[in-house]
Amino acid sequence: MKTLPALAIVLCSATAAADETGWQAPAPGSSSYSVGARVGGYGFRRNEDPGSIEGALGAAWSECRMNGLGVFVNHDLAGPWFVEAALDMYFSIGPGEASDLPIDRQSVLLSSAIGARTHFTPWLTGYVQLGGGVELTRLSVPWGDDAIRADKAFPEGFAGLGADVRVARGTFVGASFRTLVMANFNYVLPMQSAWVAAPSPDDVFAATPTLAAQAQFYLRRDL
Repeated sequence: MKTLPALAIVLCSATAAADETGWQAPAPGSSSYSVGARVGGYGFRRNEDPGSIEGALGAAWSECRMNGLGVFVNHDLAGPWFVEAALDMYFSIGPGEASDLPIDRQSVLLSSAIGARTHFTPWLTGYVQLGGGVELTRLSVPWGDDAIRADKAFPEGFAGLGADVRVARGTFVGASFRTLVMANFNYVLPMQSAWVAAPSPDDVFAATPTLAAQAQFYLRRDL
């Protein structure tokens, strides 16, 4: 996957870029912590790209679309480096296509990341991040008058970049874009019938690692 090597290059160059753009350590006595809240969404990449321009831009990343919100804490380290811990909650919003598995997915994401930040101007900041965590998810798909259900825990990883704008003293608004590697499900439900037994949850929710694209918008406040 080309994303991680590219991010490593960006992370290494961020330190030099920070010096060139006038990065400065926080003033003595100032807090190195900030907290924030964010909203966003992501969708999984389809195994078979629809092939059209619209597909490449939208439908290719529309499988098991999820929307949600979260909170996070940043802690500045030496130089441009910082770490992040986050708690997010995401909910599926329906299949992207009629042939998709009709899954109801409710997830809590616990994650941490390391990043490098650089100041383009006194009010505009950019950064890159590399992180991972765990997804705690409750899954179900309809089956007759009932549903097939399971509670699962899966690892997740991500690489991303973002930027924020200072709108007041110690207050920033921004956006981030991430490429995720997360669990996804490609099971095809059999035709439901009184003569067909329900498949087992382990079969329906057998996960495979899949790329997903995520966008988030946030408000961050220095403590």
